[in-house]
Amino acid sequence: MKRRHDSIKSQINMMQIVVFLPVILMIGVLLSMMAWQNSQYRQSIRNLTMATEFNFDFKSNIDYKMYRIVIGADTFQTLDPYEDLENSRKIFEELKASTPQETSKKGLDGLLQLIGILEKRIDDIKASSIFGDYDQNMERLEKDIYVITDLIKESMSNYIYNETKTLESMRQTLDEQIKQVIALCIVISAYIVICLMASFSAFGKKITTPMEELCNYTMKLANGNLNVSAPKSNIREIQMLSDQYDQMVVRIGELISHIREEQELKRKTELKLLQAQINPHFLYNTLDTIVWLAEGKRHEEVVEMITALSLFLRTGLNNGRDFITIRGEEEHIKSYLQIQHFRYEDIMDYEIDFEEEIKDYSILKLTLQPIVENALYHGIKNCRKKGSLKISGWLKGQDIFLRVEDNGIGMKQEELLKMRKLVRRRGEDVDQREGFGIANVAERIRLNFGEAYELSIDSQYGVGTSVTLRIPAVLKC
Repeated sequence: MKRRHDSIKSQINMMQIVVFLPVILMIGVLLSMMAWQNSQYRQSIRNLTMATEFNFDFKSNIDYKMYRIVIGADTFQTLDPYEDLENSRKIFEELKASTPQETSKKGLDGLLQLIGILEKRIDDIKASSIFGDYDQNMERLEKDIYVITDLIKESMSNYIYNETKTLESMRQTLDEQIKQVIALCIVISAYIVICLMASFSAFGKKITTPMEELCNYTMKLANGNLNVSAPKSNIREIQMLSDQYDQMVVRIGELISHIREEQELKRKTELKLLQAQINPHFLYNTLDTIVWLAEGKRHEEVVEMITALSLFLRTGLNNGRDFITIRGEEEHIKSYLQIQHFRYEDIMDYEIDFEEEIKDYSILKLTLQPIVENALYHGIKNCRKKGSLKISGWLKGQDIFLRVEDNGIGMKQEELLKMRKLVRRRGEDVDQREGFGIANVAERIRLNFGEAYELSIDSQYGVGTSVTLRIPAVLKC
């Protein structure tokens, strides 16, 4: 069964939904309730205000206008009581539309009917002659106008009373709802606290447990145990870390294996080079020369030969260290050439020219000697003219360049190509003595300094050969 992997972000989002969704819903319900209650309350207050203002002005205005008209002080055109009646109808219709209680609506319907009756009474007065006896006119006002306006005022007072009771009822309902909301808030708050505690506890375990396992895994890696596997987790980010650790361990194992192979190759290469340097023929020839000089009573030259041979062997061994200074390498080459010069004095001259500023930098031991030996045995010895050998070195930027030049027999084009191929093949499958030392040196340079550093060969048949090395300017001694 495929394991489901959830990210930390998705789980946090889920926790937020579980915790905050009820809160949002509760806030929405509260806001809607408050908005509805506020709307109802404001409408009731507005209705009460309109009804109170009407009740305060209507009766006095109508009674006054009709009194003035009846006694002949004003006319219907100047006072126009019908305008008050029309405004009253509009007020009653508006109150009826915004009043939810049926009792109040019926009262407003009665008020509209009273307004209609009052309008008829005013029409009757307008159609009759209003001039005459004062007492008769006042009696008509009392029976036809004042009685109806009193009824309208009383009915409006009843409406105001009913609306006041409704407002009080709304207040009590609102108080009850507030209590319910408070209780709901307490319940939801308790739910949120419980959910938070449970969610964080579960989430903490889902995070800390695989993290602890991952820490134990890294401690095993730190102790050198590369055979362990990273723990699995349902958390996507932690699983990604585990996968990356597994890939890293595989890569580390490959690198360790590669380093071991390189170290073994370096060890074999240096051993071969050392064996090639201390070859029996060279020692036999050197000792034969010493014997020959001793028999000839040339004691000073014997001392020089033995001293040069001792320095040559001591520098080559170098207490097992891989690097020496360029100054030490120069002494090693000098001791080698001094030994060879006794034997080939008639056919060889040599010159060593190193810039002073490079002599304290480091170089792999036995770097130049195999190249010098190759130049002597395969270049100068095969030449009919007197040979010359020049070893030079200089600093350029962050690199040191070393060159061995001879004016020996040189190489033909096919021989040069073969030698370059041998160097590029890193000395593998060498089946000949010639070129082994140079290929070995090139391989050691690559192993210790990287592919960017190399050995190059230039040669022309009948003119000579030049071998140039490039190494970094470093201090390792």
